[in-house]
Amino acid sequence: MGQSLPIDIPPEFLEIFGTEDEARQEAKIALILDLVRRGKVSRARAAGFLQISLADFPAFLAQYQIPWCDYSAETLCEDLLALAAPPPTPSS
Repeated sequence: MGQSLPIDIPPEFLEIFGTEDEARQEAKIALILDLVRRGKVSRARAAGFLQISLADFPAFLAQYQIPWCDYSAETLCEDLLALAAPPPTPSS
């Protein structure tokens, strides 16, 4: 588990999300996808942070209207290395 980062949001937002847990999850997704959009993290790292397989990540990005292939040669290299690596074993 990562480090906690408290943020203040208007009560109206909680009404939209329903619960604090849903708001927390949506905020995490929004932060990670913004980092992808700005080229700060690769798609492979973002998929890992969100616990989504890299193979399923293009469809996930499409839900948020983020293109799969619009990134630099450096992040392409990183993603190709991640795709070539053996899949991680589930932790107990």
